[in-house]
Formats: sequence, structure tokens, C-alpha cells
Amino acid sequence: MLKSEKLISESVSGLFNSYSMVFFSKNRILAALLIVISFFDIYAGLAGIISVLIANLAARFLGLNHYNISSGFYGFNALLVGLGLGMAVQPSFAFYAIVPFVAFTTLLLSITFEGLLGKYGLPYLTIPFLISIWLAELAIRSYSGLEPSDSGIFTMNTLYARGGEQVLKIYNWFGDVEWPLAIETYFKSLGAIFFQYHLLAGIIIAIGLLIYSRIALLLSILGFGAAWFFYLLIGANMHDLDYGFIGFNFILTAIALGGFFMIASKWSLLWVLILTPIVSLVISGTTALLLPYQLTVYSLPFNIVVLMFLYAMKFRERMLLKPETVMVQHFSPEENLYAGMNARERFRNQSYFQFGLPFYGTWQVTQGHEGKHTHRDEWKYAWDFVVCDENGMEFSEDGSKTENYYCFEKPVLAPADGWIEEVVDMIDDNEPGEYNLAQNWGNTIVIKHAEGLYSKLSHLKKQSILFPRGTYVYKGQVIAWCGNSGRSPFPHLHFQFQNTPFIGSKTMLYPFSQYIVSNLNFALRLSGIPEEGQLVQNIETEPALSEAFNFVPGLVISYAIEGDKTTEGEWNVKTDMLNNRYLECRTTGAKAYFRYEGRLFYFTHYAGSKKSLLFHFFLAAYKVPLGFYKDMPVEDTFPPTILRSGPLRLLQDVVSPFFLFLKPSYKLIYKDCETLITGNRVRIYSECKMRFAGKDLENRTFEMQFADNHLKSLDIISNKKQHKAVFKYL
Repeated sequence: MLKSEKLISESVSGLFNSYSMVFFSKNRILAALLIVISFFDIYAGLAGIISVLIANLAARFLGLNHYNISSGFYGFNALLVGLGLGMAVQPSFAFYAIVPFVAFTTLLLSITFEGLLGKYGLPYLTIPFLISIWLAELAIRSYSGLEPSDSGIFTMNTLYARGGEQVLKIYNWFGDVEWPLAIETYFKSLGAIFFQYHLLAGIIIAIGLLIYSRIALLLSILGFGAAWFFYLLIGANMHDLDYGFIGFNFILTAIALGGFFMIASKWSLLWVLILTPIVSLVISGTTALLLPYQLTVYSLPFNIVVLMFLYAMKFRERMLLKPETVMVQHFSPEENLYAGMNARERFRNQSYFQFGLPFYGTWQVTQGHEGKHTHRDEWKYAWDFVVCDENGMEFSEDGSKTENYYCFEKPVLAPADGWIEEVVDMIDDNEPGEYNLAQNWGNTIVIKHAEGLYSKLSHLKKQSILFPRGTYVYKGQVIAWCGNSGRSPFPHLHFQFQNTPFIGSKTMLYPFSQYIVSNLNFALRLSGIPEEGQLVQNIETEPALSEAFNFVPGLVISYAIEGDKTTEGEWNVKTDMLNNRYLECRTTGAKAYFRYEGRLFYFTHYAGSKKSLLFHFFLAAYKVPLGFYKDMPVEDTFPPTILRSGPLRLLQDVVSPFFLFLKPSYKLIYKDCETLITGNRVRIYSECKMRFAGKDLENRTFEMQFADNHLKSLDIISNKKQHKAVFKYL
């Protein structure tokens, strides 16, 4: 994309997003509707759009972040100030001369509060708008060239003068309909967010919310409805409280905390209800405080309550999912919810420190948790590992010598990075069948991985420990040899996790990560507790896969899609400011974010066109263990939004805070591994499927081929159409 084209694209995005960001959105349709609404009063709409353009232009001139500008972060507060002043002040040359300077002031306030509140991980919301419009209103009172507008007083005259007879007829038609008072006030409260105090504006905004987010619309109704009933309970009427229809504070608070900053759930909805009376108290209190200065409360209650709640959430030590904070913002309550639920299901093991099995190759669990012999009471969370042959035997010959045992003198690995905290290395190994009860644990290493998290490896071979206390060791590094010391009648490796650094400490329940169970068929465990009798091993990487999926920043991959007309393109490997790696399609701009963990590759997020080849690769390689295990199935789940689901998607959005019935599934199977002179050629099949009520709504299948440590081809079968893409690394 040319520099001029990129500048135009960013400018247009910044303009539209400045409007939709008022509702925490980047939806273009909602933005277009809001622009139309803002011009119900032509002069106010003009002041609003001038303010946005000035703020975004000034932000670019100051060298501020391009993403923040195009996302509307620096424009939406200026927009609100422009609209507010456009409704409050009579249009004149003097007024439009001062609007750009007010917009620039709002931008400076936005930058200031971005820094002040950003240190605490808090958003600045509409605080810049509040301060800027209050300062402007106070200043304008001393400007003789500016006069108050009567647009809010003589509404009919204003509509006729600025919109003509047709607009007046539409307004009167909506006014003539006998609306229930609660519904009428709800729509007027929605319109008041854009300084339009009539039904038509509110109805159009409600339609825009429905298109943008079904959850946001429901939250707006919930927030307003809860406030309406609360005022009835205390003997007040929201309709009569303020000409500005302060109900919009409840609406914005509900959307912000119900589904934008917090993931939509029954817990977030409950908190919306609990906070409703608090918003009411803040409205009444701040209105009284501002009354002597003849200033309107505007969105001050919304800001106070949302910021207080978000700040309080940062001090939680428990109940972290009630409600759950949005970690990666997708600017849609549905996307936030689906991404959050999908991440919890896919990455629930990520909350744990990642431990590998402490050995090479395949070992058997001869005693697991709560074992038959020694793993009892406070020491019940432990494992004993041995090596067996294909007949299940632990030794060769008659097993009378320690050397006969397959695990004896096998290397023992550090399960994760850490400091060696304790070492015992001078205890003799037992002959098979003998015990050393006086020195129960035998030769032992204790490794500190984090505060309160230690691993202990025992019954090691005498004088085999390679590092002294205080040494920092790395995951997978050989640290000792398996032996038969201590209370160990036969050679084996004892392993346990514990909270304290002492030999003999009680055990703690903690899982291993990314290992294979191989008793009958191969089975992947991303996180789990190996059980007695299981044959387990770490994922042993296949270079054809581990090298192919190690997408290094700067790498360029070209592709050609074969068909009636060959389509060509390129992917670039890049990183963002947080050092997250992603593949970017040069043609469509689509991005697929991924993680490469040495033994496992998986995609985390996709953004952009779903017609791009990159989207099909995202589906095909959603999760790939980087070893080869023939016919081993690897399963995962996608967010419900990943595939088309028609009307069912709308229903899912409505009930999603309570129930998820659309669950697109992913399945990968290793098929062939052919040995070549230059390395192995590997074929992998994968499938993406959406099922509902026992029927397939959509099914896509893929075949990936790897050779010479690169991705060679991707076959795609979708909607009975087949395509083949061939890749070349540049």
C-alpha cells in the first residue's frame, strides 16, 4: 500500500472510529448512523466533525501513535465537545473560529489523562470531554460575540430551520405515536448521548447497536431498565429528573462494565444491577455540586463509577472470573466473550508454570498419586518413573544387578528453569531388593522455580549430580543420572512438586505440560497428571515441523494458489509492540497471531478478511504439536465467530453470557512421515467443523505437506471446492 493510500485509509478510519468509539466500537455501520444523527442539527454536526478532524490532524502532527489515531482514541472526546457546544451556542463565524482550539485542548487533555490513568491500567473514558466542555462553557460566558442557542428550547423551529419540512414531519410522526413512558425515555436517553433529545435519534442508535452488538443492546436495556425500576422504588421518575435525560449514564455504564471492560456473563450483569443505585447517587450528588456553577453533569457519573469499579478489580485476590476482566480488547462484547471463553478452554494450562517430564524417551509410571506403597498422606502427590521394554519388563537378564535395570544411569533432566536449592550426592546405591531406611530420599536435587514452587528429584546415582547448590539450570538440561539410593529397592526416579525447599517437604498437586501418553495409541496432554501404568514422554520434535513453524520475524513466504487463474501473494512475519509474532498477508492486510513454544505451535487470534489464504492456514494449523505421532488426534475449539452460522449466530449472541451452543471444532491427524536424503517429508490432515443439532453447518478439510524443513503446500477442500496453494520461502 502506497504511503498516500495508507494516510487516507488511516484518516477515514480515524474519522469513523471517533464516532463509534463513543459506544466502545469500531463498527463502520454504527459510525455511519451516528454521523447521520449528529447532523440532525446541521450546525452541531458540523462542529462535531470539525472537532474530530482537528483532533486527529493535530495528533498526527504531534507524532502520536498511528494506531490510536486510526482507532478514534484521540477523536471521540473532541467529537463530543464539538457536538455539545454546537447544540449550546448559536452558530456564527466566531463560534466556528473557536471550535478548533477547543478540539485541540481536548486532545491535550486526552493525552494527559492517557498518561495519568494509563499508569494504573485505567481508561480515560470521557474525562477529557467533561473538563473541556466545562472550561469552554465557563469561558464562553465572557465572550460577547457568542450567544446561547435556542435549539433545545424551540425544537420544532430548529428542526424546520435546519432540516426542512420533511425532517419535521418525520419527527412529528414519531412524536404522535403513543409510546410507553419508559420506552420513550429509553430512546431519548440513547439520543442524549449524541446531544439529540428526541425519539428518532434514539431509535436509530438502537438499530446501530443491534447491528454492532446484540449484547451491547441488551446491556443498554438492562442498565436503563434497572435504573427505571430503582427510581420507581425510591419514588422518583427518571423522565422528570433532568432535561438532558441522565439515563444515558446508566446505559454507558452497563455497556462498559457488562461486556466491554469485563467479559459478558451472569456476573457482569449482576454487577450492572448492583452498581445502578451507585450511579444514581453519584448523579444526584454531582448535580448538586455543579449547580452553583450552572454546569451540566453530562457523563461524570458514568466516568466515576466505571473507573472506581475497574480500579477495585485490580486488587482482587480471588473470584477473578466473577466477573472476568477483558485482557485483549476486541471492541465487541461478543468478540470479547467468545475470545475469553475460547482462551480459557484452550490455554487453561497456561496459568501454570510449564514443566516438562524430567527424562528423555518413554518412561512408565510405576506409582502415581496416592500410590500403593509410599505415596500417602502429605506425600501423596508424587510419581515413580522407570524404563520398560516392549514386554513391560524393567530389567534385562535376571535383574540381580542395578546395571540390569533399563533406567539405571539414564540422564535426569531439569523439568524447568530454576536455581538448585539443595543437593545430596554421597549416598551409596542399593543392590536390587535392598533398602536404605536411614537415608530415605537417597541422593536428591531440589530446584526452586518460583516463590513457593519447587521440584524434587530423588534416588539418584551416587556422585552423579552435575551441579552444586546455587547453580541456575535450564529446562531440559541434564543434571544427574537415575540411580537406586535411599528407600529404593529397585532403580527408579522419584519426582514431586513442593512448596518449600527442604528434602522431605510435603508434596503439592501440580501438572506436567505438553507430553505424550503412548500405551495403545498416541494421545497429547497439554496439561495433566500422569497416571499409574501410563507410558509417557515429552514431545520429541520432528525437524520438518519444528523448523517449518519457526516463523522468524523478517521471513517472507510467497504463495501461488493453483486454479483456473493462478493467484499469487506473500506473507510477512512481523512482531507488534508487545513482541507478539504474527503472519500478515501483504494483499489483504489480514493478520494471524501465533505462539511458537519449541514443541508446540498454535494460533491465538485472527483479524482480517476471511477470504484470504492466511485464514485457511489459520484454520488448518490452529494447533500443531511439533513431533510426528502417526494417527494421533489433536483436538481444539474455535470461537463461535470463526465460521459463518447465519441466524444461529444472532441467537448465540443473545444467550452467550449464559450458554454457548455453537462450538466450531478443530481436529488434526498425523498421516505420513517419509524419509528423504534432505530430511523427512510429513503430511498432516486437519479439519474445521461446525455442528448444530447433529448436523454439519460447515466443514472444511486441509492437507499440509512439509519437506526440507519448510511448508510446501496446503490443500483446501471447502464447500465442495478444492484449491491447492504452493509455498516458497524468500
